[in-house]
Amino acid sequence: MALSIPNSVAVADMRFGRAEPLEPYPGRAREPWMCRHMPCGQIIYPNRNNVMSGQGACIWCAPNSPKNPEQAASAMLAHGFVVLLDFPGTGRPWLSQCVEAGHVVAPRYDNVTGRMGGCRFCKRYGPGDPEEAVTDMRAVGFRPLEPFKNVASPWSSLCERCEKISTPKLNNVRTKGQCCQHCARYGLDPGAPARPYVMDHAGHGAVKIGITGLRTREDRVARFGGRGWTVFAQLQFSTGADAYRVEQGVIRQLRAEGHTPFLSDAHMPAGGWTETFGVSRVPAARLLALAEAAR
Repeated sequence: MALSIPNSVAVADMRFGRAEPLEPYPGRAREPWMCRHMPCGQIIYPNRNNVMSGQGACIWCAPNSPKNPEQAASAMLAHGFVVLLDFPGTGRPWLSQCVEAGHVVAPRYDNVTGRMGGCRFCKRYGPGDPEEAVTDMRAVGFRPLEPFKNVASPWSSLCERCEKISTPKLNNVRTKGQCCQHCARYGLDPGAPARPYVMDHAGHGAVKIGITGLRTREDRVARFGGRGWTVFAQLQFSTGADAYRVEQGVIRQLRAEGHTPFLSDAHMPAGGWTETFGVSRVPAARLLALAEAAR
């Protein structure tokens, strides 16, 4: 049977759709053709007509295709991400942590494995050049006291304004400017009174823990209250440093038990999503009990 088009032309068409033919062109545009999908390496049987119409070649990389969750997590790790939640599907954001710099991001599985998508923060800021990192810190008044790690890790530094040691992150310094916890005007003052709080959100089925300072310009409790969150309890501390220690102790304990953030930044544009937990697994009463036990 004479081919309707040359084999070389058909092969080029399939390669344009990122499918590498493993056998000669079968001769008809709607006939399955054994190929290897270039991005993921799977053996597939697309037909040339579907590929040329833009429907995609690989059933395994389709947005709703089935995936083994463990294999999907391994593939993410191989591409530089530790996943933090169960597999949501190939075309949906998957909360993960960037191995290189520690950023918490939500890339899509198909972008990461099929298009070599990487951490959006590392692409924008880079893991960090040590010399440039020091220069950027000195530009806003910090003198680093230890070697540079990466853009997302706390970096022990001396604030040349107040001459106190703090641990800003290079990412925050670059995006927000001066970030000294001791002389910040709007952030938590470690030496001033503060309140750890526990809140819940019936609509999201979530609880969260956090801190608001008594001498800060913004009241975090009031801010979340306007977004559907209800105060379950608040504790009083004489210093923000003690309140921060308790909050972080509770979060570390729950992380050690396997509890990951329950909501994403899309649910909480006001921030604070990394301190959220599912109410069915971590009731508000337990958050409060852990905080009181850590005092």
